[in-house]
Amino acid sequence: MVDPLEPLLVDGVIDEVVARLKSGKEADLWLVRQGQAVLAAKVYKARETRSFKNNSAYLEGRRTRNSRTQRAMDRGSKFGQAAAEEAWKTKEADALHALHAAGVRVPRPVLFYEGVLLMEVVLDASGHPAPRLIDAEVSRDQAAELYAVLRSQVVQMLCCDLVHGDLSAYNVLLGWEGPVIIDFPQVVGAAHNSQAEGFFFRDLANLRHYFEAIDPAIKGSAGDGREIWRAYTKRELTPDFVPAPPRPGAPPPPIDRRELPLAERPPPQQRPQQRTGQQQQRAAKPSRPPLGRPQQQRPQQQRPQRQPGRGGQQPRGPVVERRPVLGAQAAPMVAHAPQAGTPAEPGQGRKRRRRRRGSGGGSAPG
Repeated sequence: MVDPLEPLLVDGVIDEVVARLKSGKEADLWLVRQGQAVLAAKVYKARETRSFKNNSAYLEGRRTRNSRTQRAMDRGSKFGQAAAEEAWKTKEADALHALHAAGVRVPRPVLFYEGVLLMEVVLDASGHPAPRLIDAEVSRDQAAELYAVLRSQVVQMLCCDLVHGDLSAYNVLLGWEGPVIIDFPQVVGAAHNSQAEGFFFRDLANLRHYFEAIDPAIKGSAGDGREIWRAYTKRELTPDFVPAPPRPGAPPPPIDRRELPLAERPPPQQRPQQRTGQQQQRAAKPSRPPLGRPQQQRPQQQRPQRQPGRGGQQPRGPVVERRPVLGAQAAPMVAHAPQAGTPAEPGQGRKRRRRRRGSGGGSAPG
């Protein structure tokens, strides 16, 4: 018995766990039985154990309705981390419901219960679980058609203000009705994430590079991503939007570095800093000589050489010159010094005090 699926068995949501279908980088997929239907149960792995850990770029723009929960998630407290993990899991269920209602080819969601997503099983023509695109055999005649179908699905997703974010041949199933896109926990909002454009270019480029290896003629579609995104920013994108086909004999459009695989991307070029009008005028003016008299350089004082200590060894520490005490330290000494012409004698103040006592305390002679 599988522990994450036990609450579903106890509560009667499912009747039986049939078999384990596959294990991915972020979840395990199980076949379960609910009545007479066989469903796919997606059990998400913990963040510490899954290989897809760097999800900070995908979380940008995701907000929760509860302000207290959102503050805890921003602070990264223990409660906030648990809430962020739950929001990461529920995001796929919400995206599947929205995309399936819009007509995008995604698995039909059934229920999200106790952190487990139940959805339909995508089958091939023979009734078996559909293989991934990376594992299927695609002929050259099918490559262009499959690329056009997947491109239209990406356009429909963008019309829903959603970008897959991790789309490749590993996240596409070849069902009997056509290709089906799966795995949406990292889906980003096209209008709320500042990196959505880069994610969109990467998704479409991953699909194009896969089909280019089968049919080199697909290289002429390198400008599809920019044309689709331009229509989206101008609010002219519709679900049936199709980019213009390349003209025969025309050179291929320049490839954006964001559309290349990570291993083939050149390093970003640093643009030269543009100077303003005032900066250009200052650079053109000759430098003026400094005003005033030229300062004379003072001769450097030579430090006294160290004298060798006992046994011919050099003394440790810096050499300290003995200089007469001047300034504020000498002021008290000058203030108490005797005046000129009246040399101070030892015991003179004591004799004066004795005379005063004798004159005041004695009686007058009779």
